[in-house]
Amino acid sequence: MALLEVKNINKSFGKKKAMTNVSFNVEAGHIVGLIGRNGAGKSTTMRAVTGLMSYSSGSITFDGNPVTFSNHKALDKVGNLIEYPSIYPNLTALEHLKLYAMDTENAADFKSLMHKTQIDGDNFGKRKAKNFSLGMKQRLGIAIALIRNPKLVILDEPMNGLDPQSVHDLRELIRELANEGVAFLISSHLLDELQKLVDDVVIINHGKIIETATMAEFFSHDKVRWVMDTSDKDATVKLAQEHQWIVTVDDGHVQISGAESLQQVITAINAAGIDIQTVNTVTGNLEKSLLDMLANDDKGE
Repeated sequence: MALLEVKNINKSFGKKKAMTNVSFNVEAGHIVGLIGRNGAGKSTTMRAVTGLMSYSSGSITFDGNPVTFSNHKALDKVGNLIEYPSIYPNLTALEHLKLYAMDTENAADFKSLMHKTQIDGDNFGKRKAKNFSLGMKQRLGIAIALIRNPKLVILDEPMNGLDPQSVHDLRELIRELANEGVAFLISSHLLDELQKLVDDVVIINHGKIIETATMAEFFSHDKVRWVMDTSDKDATVKLAQEHQWIVTVDDGHVQISGAESLQQVITAINAAGIDIQTVNTVTGNLEKSLLDMLANDDKGE
């Protein structure tokens, strides 16, 4: 049984459907990326999973126990940072952790947690949260999400406001905790960072899940592409179409995929009397794969 099971969740706001038969699982120790455009339903899904919002049909279970808007008992072992951290301006970082640990019997060690999330330095100390930068508030929010020693952590844009070193350190912390069996459900617009981190992806578009896969399975959709400049762009496109290869023109460059090999492409282009000026091989990229998948889904609407 998966640690988190979301089955056929439906949610509407008036006549607008926000979630349509949303289903996916999160396994213990897995880092799952919930990915989609703004307004696709990511935050709505996370709010439903954390019991912050009701849903009209379907079921959500965590660790075998049901999660609903009126039943939060199962969520004692779930930490979350959704949208912006709930921070009180006149409390210090340590006072925040003590506050959020009050209703749990198995709180994390404050000193260790503050060190792991980098909120133990001089910048924090006795300073009140109203004087924290955006990045400092974000790190405190992540520490709050971890205060219960959770089995599952749900993070919405956790890298917001962090500098590159802090992003790297957060990625290392998440991977360390995942190796210890903690599961993560993460939404972020920083797809390059997600690509370095997640094990599985859940793609949502217009409130519907259009793909759930491991990263390796997801990239199987994204064939190796050869990006080239030739002496006759239009003739190159026509040639690729005649061979039934996948061809697009992006920023003036011809992109070809679906051939058996680069050599096959080069041989065909040379035989047609077209000169190849530059050629580069491009492999799996989360952003490109996502955009292609969303575009294909939009065509089916």
